[in-house]
Amino acid sequence: MEGTDQRTHDERRAHGERGAAPGDEPRTVTRRRLLTLGALGVVAAGGAYAVTRAGGIPSLPDVPGLSGLSAPAPRELRIDPDPVDYTQLQSRRTIGRAAYAYEVNGRRATYYVTEPFGRRLDRWLALHRQHVGQAPDEIRSFGAWVRGSSTSWHSSGEAIDIARLRADGKDLTSLRHDLWSDAPAPELRRRLALYWRTAAGLHHEFADVLTYLFDAAHDNHIHVDIGRFGPEQPRLIQRSNAQVQAVQAMCRHVWGRNEVEITGDYDDVTRDATTRILEQAGGPGELADSREAWQAFMVATMRRA
Repeated sequence: MEGTDQRTHDERRAHGERGAAPGDEPRTVTRRRLLTLGALGVVAAGGAYAVTRAGGIPSLPDVPGLSGLSAPAPRELRIDPDPVDYTQLQSRRTIGRAAYAYEVNGRRATYYVTEPFGRRLDRWLALHRQHVGQAPDEIRSFGAWVRGSSTSWHSSGEAIDIARLRADGKDLTSLRHDLWSDAPAPELRRRLALYWRTAAGLHHEFADVLTYLFDAAHDNHIHVDIGRFGPEQPRLIQRSNAQVQAVQAMCRHVWGRNEVEITGDYDDVTRDATTRILEQAGGPGELADSREAWQAFMVATMRRA
């Protein structure tokens, strides 16, 4: 129940118009959502999926209409969060094998989220351990659930703000861009590479991932949520400024593709660079082709030392 960022309704809607936030079905389905699901004819993809198959390319569930090169971009299913009391959520003290701690005071704490969101967080940290090679014993956060705001996915227990990954009392990866953005060039390069390799794991699991590139409010953490878009796993939505900026930053800071500018536009230079990266990693097709290509790019970026 710690403090967290509270974005305005206009900020949330502006981001939603350009991006997507996939997620598992929440425990409580609203009447509005049921009507929307019925109108769209959406079939939820149940169960977990394998993180990787041989060669490191993500293995996806076989769901008609949701996989392969012809898979459509996710459709918006919810407009606003449904605020709940924390007693309706799952209380947790860990993410995967790591203890949860509040960034403001460094103390171990309890946080409150839906069960599907908690499982998604656990899956992200397992990916991070496997592909980045770090084994944090503590995740520092600025908070998850917050009371009562109808404009924040924190209020529905479907969001969290991640600040640092730590082990043995020391930082493994800091997402506190505010603390190291003016570091000397060699140290800045190292920190940016770790930041964006970590962000790649979050983009593998969540389409709604807000970094320091999104706005100044996210300079000290990465925000993720599973708000608007039902049970989908992420794929590239070319109109998503947040997704495209992240891909461009990964190209520059992880892959050394300095010809790619961070503009938020999925231009030919970005398309060519990501296609070459996928070819190098043995991935399928182009980044915008499929959900599988998106996840393959993120796995390859996590592994890039």
